[in-house]
Amino acid sequence: MVYMKNITNLDLDKKILGINFFTVNSQISSGKMHGQAGNKKPIGFVSISVEGYTGISEIYAATYISIALKSIFEYLDYSIKGKTLKETSAIIKNLSIPFVSRNGIFAASVGSLENAYFDLCAKIQDVPLYKMIGDNNNFPKIYASGGSVICSKEEIKEESLQVEYLGYEGYKIRVGLQEWGVDKERIKMLRGLKIHKMVDGICGTRVPCWSYKNALEKLKFIENEEIYWLEEPLHPDSYQEYGLLQSQTSMHIAAGEAYSGFGELKNLVDIGNIDVIQFDACHSGGISVCRKISEYSCIKNKKTALHVWGSAVAIQTNFHLALALGNLDFLEKPLIELEIDKLIGQEFETLEKLKNSIKEKPGIGIEIEDFKNIKVDNSFGYEYKW
Repeated sequence: MVYMKNITNLDLDKKILGINFFTVNSQISSGKMHGQAGNKKPIGFVSISVEGYTGISEIYAATYISIALKSIFEYLDYSIKGKTLKETSAIIKNLSIPFVSRNGIFAASVGSLENAYFDLCAKIQDVPLYKMIGDNNNFPKIYASGGSVICSKEEIKEESLQVEYLGYEGYKIRVGLQEWGVDKERIKMLRGLKIHKMVDGICGTRVPCWSYKNALEKLKFIENEEIYWLEEPLHPDSYQEYGLLQSQTSMHIAAGEAYSGFGELKNLVDIGNIDVIQFDACHSGGISVCRKISEYSCIKNKKTALHVWGSAVAIQTNFHLALALGNLDFLEKPLIELEIDKLIGQEFETLEKLKNSIKEKPGIGIEIEDFKNIKVDNSFGYEYKW
């Protein structure tokens, strides 16, 4: 079975009624996000049900390629529908399709299904997810993830001061879209902050991204600004260059969100040899893969951080994982606010309230019924029968 610490009240003979995948185009109600048409973010959700209970998760890849995911989840539904919880656990754990399942979008999809399965099992047992999958209950440091590449230096300054006031322990901005001279001025706006400062080159999504030579030229300035980590300064395929870049600086280099599957992340540790390994339960391959790469990274004396960039479902899933692991350096909290979070009763208010709400409800604390009044995107024939 997939790893679950506490399954004392779980009836493993319950049968799966089905798996559903659906998408929602959510308005971005607050904060800036580059590259989203109409200021809307496409979000993909995965659910798995037995009689009386439904588990839910999110898949990060739906933001970029939602049309390609429908057939994958139809296949997974075909493979698991009618199976018991015990049989489903074995299928998820042992699923191995030559040339397909080790890494990439299929691994990300199976991982998101596993997250929904964990949420389902926790709800059946009436316990918060983190209690079922781990032994810890202390949050790591939380950093605010904002500073969009389209933000001006004045907007960066204003946001950074607000973040510090709200009690975050770090603040991250994005660079790379504007001219380097402009970005240097934006980075300077972080001076004087008493919290950790991060800079993200977003080379997992930005085209063209920096070359090794480009990144090396920028390192000296970034080092002098006392930045805690420089994130994704190179293309994800540049494993060896990542290692070379890390060897040229005492500052932390961070990456990992662009990879899915244990194999890709392990190569980042072994070949990339950077200081901070990032992963995301909603993209990297699910909770089990994240646990495995976390343990491997720690053996190799690497710091670890959780990437989070989605709705409250992604936030809650990753925050529960953070609690369960207990060995993370940092946990990401996006500063963008999505209309869908308000509609499902998960609007962010304060860090303290978020932490408390995570600990008090079964599963990830979000029910499928909360989505009943949400408009599902039917552009590609997606449906959801509540």
